[in-house]
Amino acid sequence: MVVEYFERSAAGERLEKVSRPRSHAWVHISGKLLDVVDLSDKLLLNANILRDVCDVRELSRAEFSNGVEYIFLRLPVGAADAAKTAPILIAVSRDRLVTASPHTSFSPLDTDAFMTTDTRQPSAVVSAVIASIITEYEQRLHALSTKITSARKRLTHFDVQNEDFVEFVAIEDSLNEYRSGLEGLVTVVGQLEMNRRQLFNLRDIEAFGDIILHARQLLVAISSSAQTIDSIQNAYSTIANNTLNQRMKVLTTITILLAVPNVFYGMYGMNIGLPFQGEQWAYIAIMGVTLLLILLTLLLAKRFRLF
Repeated sequence: MVVEYFERSAAGERLEKVSRPRSHAWVHISGKLLDVVDLSDKLLLNANILRDVCDVRELSRAEFSNGVEYIFLRLPVGAADAAKTAPILIAVSRDRLVTASPHTSFSPLDTDAFMTTDTRQPSAVVSAVIASIITEYEQRLHALSTKITSARKRLTHFDVQNEDFVEFVAIEDSLNEYRSGLEGLVTVVGQLEMNRRQLFNLRDIEAFGDIILHARQLLVAISSSAQTIDSIQNAYSTIANNTLNQRMKVLTTITILLAVPNVFYGMYGMNIGLPFQGEQWAYIAIMGVTLLLILLTLLLAKRFRLF
């Protein structure tokens, strides 16, 4: 377990990690082995709620207890095309902000670009934390979209490989995971936007509205990417079936054309007397008739669009 402290004394300054925190410092807890009892005593947090962040399957939710708003969200972890999400806890009160992420590599420094105030206003920092989470989703979705677009371009050149469809399965799993995380985020931020506990000011509420709009745009992008994958799979399946049908027609035509001369060759292989078998021109005549029948068969097949 690692406990770190971060401060931003003024809006124009950068968020910095400090070794000697003041009362308004942002407390961040990382590491999988959390001493829940000790942390709850020192930070005045609910031990049962704090323990929930250790569960990697914990879903997004908001809960209020003893003047502290506990916000659970899910943050992407792992590679973009084989990603999972893990919980992060944001505990905010009127005078303190605590975050805990035992299963992710989240750092408060990632939120510096989104902060519009200092850490003496903990409630105002919450929107910056959520905005950084949204940005993480956006970057990963952009990477997945690039891979899908690349596969679609290869399809136009008939260069799609079986490995691409195996990769699509992983991408679809990631999209579903991201969709679930973003839908939970929208629900939770919607609850915060109602400001039932009067923890947030008007600017915070406006920021929550922007976050919800951004998250919904990402959900639309996820649906679009999923539809693109379905279109690629359906198109490739149609192309593969059409190619198979064309090859079957060609093979059938070749089989028929090879069967025509065998009729005559088989007749003259019998041990019975046949017309003109003693004539010198019989072989040339048989070959001519055979070629004529093959040509006629081709013309009839073309006429009836058999291939």
